[in-house]
Amino acid sequence: MTLSKWFFAHWYETLNSVVEPKVVPHRKDTAGKCTGEILELGAGGGLNLPYFEQNSPLTLVEPDKYMRDKLEKRISGLSNARILADSGESLSLPNNSFDSAVSTLVLCMVDDPEKVVSEIHRVLKPGGRYFFYEHVLGDSRTGRRFQHVLNPIWKCLTTGCNLDRDIMKVIALQGFRHVSGSKFPMRIGLFPPIPNIVGWCVK
Repeated sequence: MTLSKWFFAHWYETLNSVVEPKVVPHRKDTAGKCTGEILELGAGGGLNLPYFEQNSPLTLVEPDKYMRDKLEKRISGLSNARILADSGESLSLPNNSFDSAVSTLVLCMVDDPEKVVSEIHRVLKPGGRYFFYEHVLGDSRTGRRFQHVLNPIWKCLTTGCNLDRDIMKVIALQGFRHVSGSKFPMRIGLFPPIPNIVGWCVK
């Protein structure tokens, strides 16, 4: 698993380059709309950094050592950013401390998405906003069956990404007073379209 995580971290951006042009608008709609004291869950190698409000205080949570190594290089010279090695399920952060939180293509990877979103809710200030972009479980029976069948192979190849999580349901059950999301298909090459969702919540 250590070797696969190293490989995934070092080659992620190369592999992701095929998809990234399609993802950029959603980074702008999530990271790009964060204001004030900002928390990013699963910051990876720092692909969201260009979209954050300039000079806003950033707390970047990334538990993977190899991704953290890349992230540290990207934030060198930034006085407004810090990195935490916490898992998203257990944040060493006080209640009600952030104005904005964001995750992009993260809740598919974590062990316990319900706990992660619960922690995001906990650390947001009242009125704080959580922005998210994720791929999700399809609406049709055929689409869901395809995702369930493909998931074990996909999860192995991506060191933990799950294709078949109902992320919108997870977020909706965590106590936010407003939840808004838009679902849309994303097609990559010859693969069947994968359902995606972009949205935001208010604590």
